[in-house]
Amino acid sequence: MSSILEISISQDDNKTMLVKLIGELDQISLKALKKELDEKRAEEMRTLVFDLAEVEFIASAGLAIFVWYSNGFKKRGTGQKLRVINCSEGVFRIFHMTMLDEIIDVRSADQKTGLI
Repeated sequence: MSSILEISISQDDNKTMLVKLIGELDQISLKALKKELDEKRAEEMRTLVFDLAEVEFIASAGLAIFVWYSNGFKKRGTGQKLRVINCSEGVFRIFHMTMLDEIIDVRSADQKTGLI
């Protein structure tokens, strides 16, 4: 695990996985995150939720994880869902500037959202 990113994963059977991130998501921490998600078989979840409430910084390279899962879910065509919730204003701005908020369900901290 990267020293700049803390990862906490909880799941409900093989249906919903909640991934809480604390710290910074960049190219280095992305590798640790991807490894942990692979070990937990995140790609098989019906709903994959990333909670970014405590993410202080996200680099453009860190966005790759969301694009990877979004593309994989769409290719499978099985109705899998990807959600990114509780983004700070700065993190939400990164998703908006890259237009990823148009292809991924991304919510700021002040938007109400459920996991499913």
